[in-house]
Amino acid sequence: MADNNKENKKTPLVDSTIKNFIKEVKRVNFPKATKVFKWLGITLAFLAVMAVFCFLITLGFTTIWTKLGIKS
Repeated sequence: MADNNKENKKTPLVDSTIKNFIKEVKRVNFPKATKVFKWLGITLAFLAVMAVFCFLITLGFTTIWTKLGIKS
């Protein structure tokens, strides 16, 4: 009987946790689509700039090492 009481006590806790989670999700203010696409564009532009920067740094070091005769 003691095991049966423990199982009954867990169920309301799980139910209330799920209900609280649903309440919190409903309170979330999601951004408008225009704002999302704006920040997506900014993020992609930043990634492109960083990719070019890393490529140029790698190219520069490769050129320097080649001129110095250092082989990998």
